[in-house]
Amino acid sequence: MKARASVLLLAVAVWSQEPTPRQRATSAITDLGRVLQQLLSEEMKQGGYAGAVKSCAENAQVATEEFSRERGLEIRRVSLKYRNPKDAPDEWETQHLKAWARQAEAGEAAAPVEETVTENGRRFLRVLKPITLQAVCLGCHGPANQIGADVREALNAHYPRDKATGYKVGELRGAFSAVVPLP
Repeated sequence: MKARASVLLLAVAVWSQEPTPRQRATSAITDLGRVLQQLLSEEMKQGGYAGAVKSCAENAQVATEEFSRERGLEIRRVSLKYRNPKDAPDEWETQHLKAWARQAEAGEAAAPVEETVTENGRRFLRVLKPITLQAVCLGCHGPANQIGADVREALNAHYPRDKATGYKVGELRGAFSAVVPLP
């Protein structure tokens, strides 16, 4: 009976422990992806691709920033061919995005990257998870000559320096980037 009680106490202790930094980062990436997909899905039902552009421009960044505050970490989407300047990668992200691009040219798939770094005397866990283009994304991110006139108009209005078109299904679009402070 004592052994069974000890096992039960150990199980409760493990269950009640705080998630690891890696768990915090990966769950935040997964959850934010779901939130943003839901936002886009709802907007596309109401306003099509042009509405999705408007929603991305007005709501996605706000949702991402709120999500970061709620989770107590930094999270965002980044890309070498970004649409919003806030999605421009930093040096660490750029290094990994370029490595993934080289891997793609060699026919290799991008795999998530996880690294402990020290920046300005503080330690962080950095996690980068690739985002590949899905068929539904072509309406806004596909070849420019295949994007509808209403969507091009919305893109020009919200993203005058847009770099995020010309993709094909399955190509690397960018990444979710999470930064978790370490003790």
